[in-house]
Amino acid sequence: MRDHKRIAGIGTCAVVLAQLTACGLTAAATPAEVLLRADTDRDGRLTSADDDRRDGWTDARGAIMLPNLDDDTSRCPVKGRGGERLTDAALAACNDAADEVVNGEDDAADLAPLEIPAVKGVSSAARATLLPDASSRDRVRIFIDRGGRLTALGADGGIRADELRRGVRLAVEARDFVRDTAVWSGFGDLTLTLTDGGRTRSDTVRLRVAPVLFQHDLLRLDQAVVASPAAPVTLEGGNAPAERTPGAKEYRRDLRRGLNAEGLRKPFIESPAGGDQWMGDMFKSGYASMPGPDGKEHHIVVNLRSPAVPPDFPARDRPLRDASRPVFTMMRGPGVAGLQQFDAEAVDRPDDNLYYGSASSSGNFGTIPPYGEYPTGRILYGGEGDFTPDKTFIRMLEAQGHQAPLAVDTSWLGVGHLDEFLHFVPRQGGKGWSMIVADPRLGMDLLKQVARDGGGSQPLVGGIAPADTPFPGLTVAQALTKPELVNGTRIATAGVERALRQLRDGAGITEADIIRLPALFTRLDLPDDYPRKDLTVTYLPDVVNGISTGTGGYLAPAQHGPRHDGRDVFQHATERALERAGVRVHWIEDWDYSHNVGTAGGDIHCVTNVQRDLTGTTPWWRSTGGRTPAKN
Repeated sequence: MRDHKRIAGIGTCAVVLAQLTACGLTAAATPAEVLLRADTDRDGRLTSADDDRRDGWTDARGAIMLPNLDDDTSRCPVKGRGGERLTDAALAACNDAADEVVNGEDDAADLAPLEIPAVKGVSSAARATLLPDASSRDRVRIFIDRGGRLTALGADGGIRADELRRGVRLAVEARDFVRDTAVWSGFGDLTLTLTDGGRTRSDTVRLRVAPVLFQHDLLRLDQAVVASPAAPVTLEGGNAPAERTPGAKEYRRDLRRGLNAEGLRKPFIESPAGGDQWMGDMFKSGYASMPGPDGKEHHIVVNLRSPAVPPDFPARDRPLRDASRPVFTMMRGPGVAGLQQFDAEAVDRPDDNLYYGSASSSGNFGTIPPYGEYPTGRILYGGEGDFTPDKTFIRMLEAQGHQAPLAVDTSWLGVGHLDEFLHFVPRQGGKGWSMIVADPRLGMDLLKQVARDGGGSQPLVGGIAPADTPFPGLTVAQALTKPELVNGTRIATAGVERALRQLRDGAGITEADIIRLPALFTRLDLPDDYPRKDLTVTYLPDVVNGISTGTGGYLAPAQHGPRHDGRDVFQHATERALERAGVRVHWIEDWDYSHNVGTAGGDIHCVTNVQRDLTGTTPWWRSTGGRTPAKN
């Protein structure tokens, strides 16, 4: 592994110093003046306007530091010394905050500015120390400008008398996010203690680490993340024969067309998958931000690896899904961090995923777009009873102090993921968005209408070989009395309405905020000893299991429903409903690639992840909502 103790180069330091100079090293301080200054007013500059209440932190005022977990010089290894696969812990351990240097110009931009204004009249015998409080000692690193280089301040925090007389430029990084407020609140109190001539003075500034926030569906899509078409070759140098997953060509063709139609022409991010194409379940895209030098929001992308432990994990030191490893092996880099948090004890309970479904998969997490007291959006996840995501992952999300996570019941779904029955699209007026919801009764009503209009004898599924459908040859008329579909409609209707009540009570989402779209649910046939009962999946592709482009487009799975007047009735009803909200629909063929796979399958959102453009986010520090972590 590379030497993590090297000294930052002169070029990097020049950039760092230029940024700190822009913040403004102030005139000499008198004994009654400020000894230590941080960007308390959050304008990206260090001025006297920062001096008020600098030892406190509120929603309106207080300095911010980034969790510096990206890899700005792409130095982190993806394999061991001998080419062996690294453990999950080893993959997550490397980042810019794991060493004691400034890793290039981009890393410099991730540091929070700090300064000691020049102190007049200190003697050559003066001694000063700058140290974090005990709770953040191992979680905050301070850099000091010495000889034109930013170097890590020593463990003793010592600052020389000549430095105090000149004034000192410094920079700060957080070495992690808040994961559990019982362990660390996320605040770092930095105290400068100056002793000279028998007199001791001290000054303290408080910084808070930026929270990790989920991206939301109204942000413009930047790039789609799909499974590499070569499987299982692509996982960290594997050399098995390449095998295309059935239906991949059609899915990728239509996805490309839909994105191009919305002006989104960046190539796919081809993620190594090893044959596990469910990209939507591998990670959740987030970000962290702080005020930049120009006062604008400075971001890093944070990809949160799914904490799901599959029944057959590769090894005890690699318990998470192999296809989620690219969060570190490929995607981590300049301006992009990876974050991993899971309950190590879950490694001993892999049957939880076998019997209860992968509640911890990222397809079971979503984000309500900005509203009311949540200007950055709010986290949603599915969880009820024994079907709940990783407890330490939820604790970490709650600890961020924003986007207060809200749980809704998804235990009635076969896979049990939130993306099986809701999504969010833009809408003019109201909250600025609508929640699209799978409506089982609407789906059955469409079949009844087709039958009344004389189409009851046509196949329920169009354009697919009967052998590739769950009930080969089933007609529309037969579907209306098919026990699996009738019971599936009943169970799913109750499940959807229960979830909507929870969303109304927990988030104020009412029927005025909802667009109902047709869906056809079937009850799964499971063994009698299976611990979960009355589970459903969508029989036709799940239209709400799609991707909002952030440009007014929506990528939805092609329905293959019955036809009336030459049109697929499910697609036509969806297009009409979304057209009223100003949303364009692009149909993506995914029957073979994802929908008709395994017992429960999945659709577009399940196999497509996205990175979104963060220029449209609202700075979280301007929020009046959420809560801040308690002081240690």
